[in-house]
Amino acid sequence: MFINSFNIQKENKTKIIAEEISKICKKGDVLAISGSMGVGKTTFIKYFIKKISKAKSVPSPSYNIILPYESKISNIFHMDAWRLKNHNEALSLGITEMFDNAIFLIEWAEKIRLLLPNNCLSLIIKNIDNNKFLKIVGNEVWSKRLKNIKKYEEH
Repeated sequence: MFINSFNIQKENKTKIIAEEISKICKKGDVLAISGSMGVGKTTFIKYFIKKISKAKSVPSPSYNIILPYESKISNIFHMDAWRLKNHNEALSLGITEMFDNAIFLIEWAEKIRLLLPNNCLSLIIKNIDNNKFLKIVGNEVWSKRLKNIKKYEEH
């Protein structure tokens, strides 16, 4: 189910939307972030994590694959699936066991789509005609939880 699409050409818009989504997330939520190289996946996650944790910096976990953070809400795992050859490598890391007990943010989520829970929230970032857009796709539960985010649409 499609929830919404936003023009995030200005980085401050990415920050606002990431922070708003972080406020409604809870243990067991999985966010699948997709988009081409350099489009802003790590930037979105950086703002998300900084809003709900005490992290001073949020580097890309390209080489570590998974980096942990703590928040009052839940543990947070930031995963970068770019270097994984297939979903079996992700399985060997034990990520599916982590889904229920943390907020799990996955860059390059399309590489491990088969492992993602049905109730994950998909965020797709694309450059279209020199503009950057964030498309949010989720089930009815996400649609209800994100009802206030529509106020950030361009009018």
